[in-house]
Amino acid sequence: MRFKDSVAFVTGAASGMGLATARALADEGAIVYGADISGEALQREFAQIPGAKTVPLDIADSAAVTAAFAEIGETHGSLRVLVNAAGVNAPNRAALETLNAENELSFTAMKEGRRHNPVFIENTSDEDFDRVMRINLYGMFHTIRAAVPLLKAGGKGSIVNFSSAAAVTGVVMPPYYPASKAAVLGLTREAAAELAPFGITVNSLAPGAVDTPLFRQSDPEFIDFLIGMQPIRRTATPEEIAQTVLFLASDEGSYYTGQTFSPSGGLVMS
Repeated sequence: MRFKDSVAFVTGAASGMGLATARALADEGAIVYGADISGEALQREFAQIPGAKTVPLDIADSAAVTAAFAEIGETHGSLRVLVNAAGVNAPNRAALETLNAENELSFTAMKEGRRHNPVFIENTSDEDFDRVMRINLYGMFHTIRAAVPLLKAGGKGSIVNFSSAAAVTGVVMPPYYPASKAAVLGLTREAAAELAPFGITVNSLAPGAVDTPLFRQSDPEFIDFLIGMQPIRRTATPEEIAQTVLFLASDEGSYYTGQTFSPSGGLVMS
């Protein structure tokens, strides 16, 4: 087992890629702490993962994040793996419905030989932009900052940050999402350079179409259209993404740091 008795902390662990990663780490022997703002879903899913611990947590709350990692420090003294999978693509339900409606209008127009030009930048409020940044970027900074002393205490460690293919391609959508996910790449590179002398690697993932509950909220026909843009014309499973995380977090991936890996079916090629 690659992570036997090692402590791992996974955010966004109640569903999708975060949950799949938590399960995969537990299967490899890790003591997994799963954090998510949805405490009820977290408890339900983690009941199926032997020995895993749940941490109901809003990562945008700096003090709460600091307290969660302080508790891990008191219990275990160190940390081996941090996986930052928590994130949102919209600040609230209304914004998500607007995004889906605009996508549907664009898709319908394309089928009819017309062009629909969404207007996102002008209609994005300060509050919506700030909320997504606080979760996708600030929240990740909070967890990294709180985890670093514990990773250093262990003598080596790995951080894997979830970005998005939208961070490395041109996508018409509300600007807070690609902006926040692109910022994750800068945060990853800085942390990788700073923490390398301490035996800590830091890498990011920029997934494309992954079969998660959030992805399935879109219209099935629109999902088929998105998948059709990829050379590999299918969605990835969360379990496939989790295997990439395991590699980057393990000794096998110890010579990679500051890198962005894009499991996107060929949508991103670099």
